[in-house]
Amino acid sequence: MCCRRTRDREDAVTELVGEMLMLTIVLILMAVFAATASSYLPPAREPSVTIRQDVTGAAVILHHKGGDAVPKSELRITVGGLEKEYSLYVFGSPWEATEPDSLFDLGGNITFTRPDPGSTFRLSTSRVVLYSGVVP
Repeated sequence: MCCRRTRDREDAVTELVGEMLMLTIVLILMAVFAATASSYLPPAREPSVTIRQDVTGAAVILHHKGGDAVPKSELRITVGGLEKEYSLYVFGSPWEATEPDSLFDLGGNITFTRPDPGSTFRLSTSRVVLYSGVVP
């Protein structure tokens, strides 16, 4: 027993390669599943708002009575196809919301100069018309 030859064992390498292959397959399947599942997500929903219209002597006031909040930066008022300036009052407070991040939310008001009687106007975003009315 002078010289005993040791034999290199490579059994562990086979197990390691097998585990790496399994891990690779799992990662590929997860990526395919994520890509497939993202196509089943519903599209973005348009905002829905309930609005009440009041007309005073010199102004039209639109009251937010319920529904989604809409950022001021997305709102447009058009009369006869022309965009009109308006003031947004948040939660019915006496101060005007001048920040573009302000939301037209429950309790808020939008006020704009009253157009001629019989004029139609629209409150809209780039995706949907929120309210359409006629000035009495």
